Amino acid sequence: MAVTSFDELVKQEQQASKAVLGGQADFFKERDEWLVRLHDLYLQVEGFLGDYVRTGSVKVAYAPVEITEEQVGTYETTSMVVTIGRKTVRLEPIGTFLIATRGRVDVVGPSESGRLTLLNKDVKNLAQLIHVSVGIGGKLPAPPPQRDPSSIQRVWRIMGRPPKMDILELTKESFLSLLAEVANG
Repeated sequence: MAVTSFDELVKQEQQASKAVLGGQADFFKERDEWLVRLHDLYLQVEGFLGDYVRTGSVKVAYAPVEITEEQVGTYETTSMVVTIGRKTVRLEPIGTFLIATRGRVDVVGPSESGRLTLLNKDVKNLAQLIHVSVGIGGKLPAPPPQRDPSSIQRVWRIMGRPPKMDILELTKESFLSLLAEVANG
């Protein structure tokens, strides 16, 4: 059988997979940490909605979902379904291997949506997530010092919509406001 460009692609990807799995990155551990954080988020939301659930004015349920991420393949988790009268809002997990965040959950209502992101606790605005370096004469400045990933405390935040994309602390008040916004459209 003749060697084709697809054969080369398969060979390259197998070598790349072995290098990653044998390297420092432990994608499965990161996925498992993300799933724990997702579970913690759902517990926090249940706490925010507790009084409403106890009175029967809001219902919370869970539905299985599959997420596929390049680094770990397909895995199962759950989405949270919040029912408020005739309106349903879903907290849909997107994944953990994303740019500038360690996790994202979309809050999807009948005609609007919002976003919860798992960020470094110290991040208060988008400018803190971006680093730009300009070199003069072909020389780049030294990159900023890297923090030890294990020293970074991550928390869930509400990410506003473009173009402004404010980052808000996740509190009972801010979450209920987001819920009302996406439920009412």
